[in-house]
Amino acid sequence: MANASRDTVYAPLRLPILYDTLQRLVGGGRDRADFVRTHVALQPHEKVVDAGCGTGSALEFLPAVNYFGFDPNPDYIRAARARYGSRGEFVCGDASSPRARELARDADAFLSLGVLHHLSDEQIGEILGLARSCLRPNGRFIFYEPCFSANDDWIGRIFMRLDRGGNIKTDQAWRGLVSEYFATVEEWIRRPVYLFRYTIQALIARNPREP
Repeated sequence: MANASRDTVYAPLRLPILYDTLQRLVGGGRDRADFVRTHVALQPHEKVVDAGCGTGSALEFLPAVNYFGFDPNPDYIRAARARYGSRGEFVCGDASSPRARELARDADAFLSLGVLHHLSDEQIGEILGLARSCLRPNGRFIFYEPCFSANDDWIGRIFMRLDRGGNIKTDQAWRGLVSEYFATVEEWIRRPVYLFRYTIQALIARNPREP
């Protein structure tokens, strides 16, 4: 699907109520929540950065952490502040925003949950670069993205090609990209996920490399 057509078709999802409704209908949050609870095991009061936080729905499954989320969509940020303003801080901006970069410092965990495939390669590099620079020495980068792989469900592969985000990569490409920024990468492949039977690649990356 061409980018212009994709943007037109999915434009209504920029409205928080429609975005959240679709996520609930397709089960968009359940597997993410299960992965984070099972494999990340965040502790209360840890500092967590949520890149592309959307409407802040990750707070539904996070413990009482020190939370900071950022997203370039002002409508999403307004919705996040209205619902979860007492549990964290939200900034409208992207990874190049000075305010976002300031608030992300000294994080214990940096979440990127289904965000990167919506971005250009340059923007993906900005997110990964921010994660590398802002994490504490023992911090971890949490990656959760759809991917194309050798054993995809054929229905899932069709829907991934039609996804709102136009930059879904192969599992090898995602793993190689994250490995450019972090020396240690653990990997899980989860399929089929969601109503649309996606293949999901989940990574926990540690030990940031020198820029």
